[in-house]
Amino acid sequence: MTKSPKKTPATRRKSAASQASAQKPTSGFTVQVIYRASQPLRGNAPKEDNLWIGHYPIIPRVGDNICHSGIYYRVDHVYLYESTTPSWCADLIVSYVGHQYKNY
Repeated sequence: MTKSPKKTPATRRKSAASQASAQKPTSGFTVQVIYRASQPLRGNAPKEDNLWIGHYPIIPRVGDNICHSGIYYRVDHVYLYESTTPSWCADLIVSYVGHQYKNY
């Protein structure tokens, strides 16, 4: 009976990174989205700054709305990069729009 090697935190991180790269969509664009909380806060706007990576079939344009965790944000600025490495190709600066409400 062979003993499997014990997983260390470093090997766990490597396996998590390889799984994340395996789940990356094969088509579309990867963008970094930046939300800066405004002062004073408006309504139900998130109170903390937020940063996330998103995958979209096209790069969102200024004025487009995008959804993240059930909250809608409006794209205010788009900074494009020449993608020479497999990373994100644009930074999006967004502001709070609101939550989606269903019409019944």
